[in-house]
Amino acid sequence: MIASKYNWQVLASQDNQTVKDIQDAFGASQLIAQILVSRGYDTLDKVNRFLHPDLDMLYDPFLFYGMTTAVDRIMAAIDNNEKIVVYGDYDVDGMTATTIMTSALEIMGANVTYFVPSRFNDGYGPNLAAYQQLVAEGMELLITVDNGVTGYDEIAWLKTVGVDTIVTDHHELPDQLPEAVAVIHPRHPMGDYPFGALSGAGVAFKVASALLEAPADEMLDLAAIGTIADVMSLTDENRVIVALGLKSINQAPRLGIEAILSLLSGQIDQVTAETVGFQIAPRLNSLGRLKDATDGVRLLLSDDDDEAKRLATQIDSLNDERKALVDSITEQALQQAAGERQNDAVLLIVGQGWHEGVLGIVAARVLEHTGKPTIILNHAGDMMKGSARSISAFNLYQAMQPHRALYHAFGGHALAAGMTIPFENLVAVRELLNQAALTQHLAEDNQLPLSITASVSGQDFNQQNFDQLQLLAPFGQDNAEPIFLVALTNTQNVKTMSDGKHLRFTGQTSDQPLPIIGWQMGMYADALTGHYDSLEVVGTMSKNTFRGATNYQMIAKDMRAQGSGILDIRTSRLTRQTFNHTATYIFFNQKVYEQLNSVIQGNSRAIWWEDAFNLTNAGLMAFVDLPADLDQLHQVLAYVPADGWAPIFYTSHPAYLQKVPGHAEFATFYKFMMQQRQVALKQYFDQMAAHLKMSPETLRLIINVFLDAKFVTIENGFLNAVQQPVSTELEQTKSYQAYLNKREIERQLIYSSTSELEQLLNELAKAD
Repeated sequence: MIASKYNWQVLASQDNQTVKDIQDAFGASQLIAQILVSRGYDTLDKVNRFLHPDLDMLYDPFLFYGMTTAVDRIMAAIDNNEKIVVYGDYDVDGMTATTIMTSALEIMGANVTYFVPSRFNDGYGPNLAAYQQLVAEGMELLITVDNGVTGYDEIAWLKTVGVDTIVTDHHELPDQLPEAVAVIHPRHPMGDYPFGALSGAGVAFKVASALLEAPADEMLDLAAIGTIADVMSLTDENRVIVALGLKSINQAPRLGIEAILSLLSGQIDQVTAETVGFQIAPRLNSLGRLKDATDGVRLLLSDDDDEAKRLATQIDSLNDERKALVDSITEQALQQAAGERQNDAVLLIVGQGWHEGVLGIVAARVLEHTGKPTIILNHAGDMMKGSARSISAFNLYQAMQPHRALYHAFGGHALAAGMTIPFENLVAVRELLNQAALTQHLAEDNQLPLSITASVSGQDFNQQNFDQLQLLAPFGQDNAEPIFLVALTNTQNVKTMSDGKHLRFTGQTSDQPLPIIGWQMGMYADALTGHYDSLEVVGTMSKNTFRGATNYQMIAKDMRAQGSGILDIRTSRLTRQTFNHTATYIFFNQKVYEQLNSVIQGNSRAIWWEDAFNLTNAGLMAFVDLPADLDQLHQVLAYVPADGWAPIFYTSHPAYLQKVPGHAEFATFYKFMMQQRQVALKQYFDQMAAHLKMSPETLRLIINVFLDAKFVTIENGFLNAVQQPVSTELEQTKSYQAYLNKREIERQLIYSSTSELEQLLNELAKAD
């Protein structure tokens, strides 16, 4: 059995006269015409503009509030040879915006330089110390790109020393705008610009176009990269910018981009939005995350082939370092998410020695894995600093803003934020975030939604549909690559790739076989070779050419299967959806039973395992948590009649993923207790774990082992060291042996494959 990872939302079929009109006017297949109508392109004019973006569709830059004032001030600075500084940002949108503005000013003959702040020394946005240094170096006009609207105080100071500022930005507008010469923003409260979702690079592109008195088409490539990297809506004016920018990259890439492309593994036939989002942008972003983003601007501006290749090689190496850091920290964070923080609605995960520059990526990965809003913080000294990512059902900004006093620094919006928090406020912030989850009615089931374009068959995976789908590109925010659902009657040639990590198989649809690839889906191989009553797969359409032969295949995004074997719904997180099946839910842990008894309603029932023997038939029997030993499970399986089994096997503190503590860890803790003698356990537990560089689970186990061995005692909430304790084999204590036993049970019941678990349950079901 396979449970879907996402909450599938299949769009209603579009079958009306508009679909037929689009088919006739544009030669579109019925499937493509349906997709266009479902996305709001329901007139021939809208479809034509969507399918054929060109420069004439760009809006007049002077529709921006304050654009005339900004251009006049810049032209005066050029005429007077004033020193202009372009003040950027360290992400890709900021780098490309800086490059666009600097290039345009150089074309105009300006005396211009640029400054890209350091994530670690300057932070995001206006920085008074940086401004003061730039003034000392002779700056006479400051132009911000991709930042500035929050710089009221800093820009006010510049005004006092006679330096004018022009702000160009696209971020959330504060209640009080800075008193700059002009604030160029697509959503300016006094303005009426037709499209409000431009990126920082997009806004810089519009200023450049105003200065040059024509669309700055030589900078469309940069505007496209910034727009894609900042995950902006790929509709309206952004679609024009990105479509034409990608065309420019494919026809004649600038030296810096060409140097990056030359380092990508595999042949790139066509640079797409996906190439930018997953290949080019992460490499450029690695600079701002780990080092100095100035080299990114230098690369994009470079007209020296040797310099471009050298910088690109350095960036590629830095990106490899970034990926290794992300993988390592993500693994540690997921262990906390599945253990100590298991029951939190909002995950606030803290570690030490975590590189602050990659914590946003880690937060996004943990969110993707758990479905929960996630905050990842590095603890250094008295402060914790990091990033947050959220889902649409939970507004981060609303949750944090009322308690800003608890934060040393905080900024962001509904779905993403950055923050610095005093360590002493950790518990309070965590509690308030989880209270906010209740206030915002964050559902316990945080399964991320997946919009499915249409249900199709194998015959729909053909050249006509594939070629026409490319006309809908570039794909991205608000113009997602279409995802299709296919129902399969059986599977053949199920194989894994890359040591079991990936999956490939052939699925039989209602009319013909369909090749399917599943990246990171190797764990489903066993289930796909077993028996199931229904199997559905969702994914995108892909073209594969090998040795001159071309076929069309699905790249799977998710799948679900129901069958007559075991219903494998094992999970590390209990939600209401876990109990959606009508079943008899068996509990082995009294505490879990008491907590969840009331959750199980309708035709389902919750049963303590020792009471299950009174049942004449359990129907579908689900095992919610772990038994104390396999004999308990054997008794239920062998002597309680049931129609099927649904293993859940939840545990709040998994032991199998935990490092097995040995002599070194015991010695470290013993030395610590001998030095401290007494610790307020509840108050300082987290600090003690961080100081000892142990996970909370490991520390909790060691404390229990020491309690068994009478090396420590607990009195009135204080952990006390016993002076001159009697020597004891710690590995033989009751707690340590119970821990080893739990690890073995978890190995067999949680970390086994579906087929291995089914075989074990069948063996345990045999009567004595």
